[in-house]
Amino acid sequence: MEENKLHINQILSKILKHYESKLLKEESFVTDDGEPNTESIKKIFRRIDINNKNKITRTELEQQVRTIKFEEVKTNYEDVVKEFFNYFDTDGNNTIDEENFVYGLDRWLRKAILVANCSDKTKSIDEYDKIVWGKKVIHGDSFLWAFVKCVFEIVLGIVILTFIGGPLTTSILQLSYTMRVPSFSISFVIVPLAMNTRTAIEALFPAGKKSEKTASLTFSEIYGEVVMNNLSGLTILLAIVYTKDLQWDFSAEVLIVLVVCAIVGILGYSSTKYPFWTCILAFLLYPISLGLFIYDKLDLRWN
Repeated sequence: MEENKLHINQILSKILKHYESKLLKEESFVTDDGEPNTESIKKIFRRIDINNKNKITRTELEQQVRTIKFEEVKTNYEDVVKEFFNYFDTDGNNTIDEENFVYGLDRWLRKAILVANCSDKTKSIDEYDKIVWGKKVIHGDSFLWAFVKCVFEIVLGIVILTFIGGPLTTSILQLSYTMRVPSFSISFVIVPLAMNTRTAIEALFPAGKKSEKTASLTFSEIYGEVVMNNLSGLTILLAIVYTKDLQWDFSAEVLIVLVVCAIVGILGYSSTKYPFWTCILAFLLYPISLGLFIYDKLDLRWN
């Protein structure tokens, strides 16, 4: 039988199905309301942690996975353990503690629940297992379909922006006039704060329960998403301006955005662990960027 290298999604789906049937029985890794079951995840951790040292070693994991059948595939269990540790061992110390295990499985389960899209959320792992093992085909597995969907969403976003851009600009100008506040302050201070304050507050409370390791992973994902969002947005905007030969007088704003993206992008690319000072830097970049903009406009008189 030919030996195949398994993907982490295939590995985890089989491991979780195995333990759901053997250990949890009446329970599930997913609650009725579609949330990962933290207590069930901890039970699995304790089951794999044979030596009761609150950490999983490669030897302990291999002993467990050798009891699991990965379909009809000839399995190299050393590769399975390697893939597992690549996903969970964020410290690189060849062990997985309970916190990293719970955080990693919680993140994976949320993805599985979303992809499986079951009416009965407790069956999400079964459905996701069928998908990753090719027993059930969904449109999302097709690269062509994913590409077409992305292009459609971008075009739809441009169309929506085209129709609401004018009224939105008019509303901001009217609000600026009524409040006797510069339109720049409305667009770049008040509106962003109003849109993102709730999200920021919601992120702060869960983050307080995470360790430095898991918080670093969270910051890494946020930095990457912010940089990609800004760069893709600017690319589309500049493409429209260039194609339509529109008048452009926002060079200072774009320069500031690119400077901030460069700083955060380099920071996010160079490391997956962030000391406390990087958090302070990330917060200070916003007022610093506003200060640089005012300096460009007032002192350098650059449009």
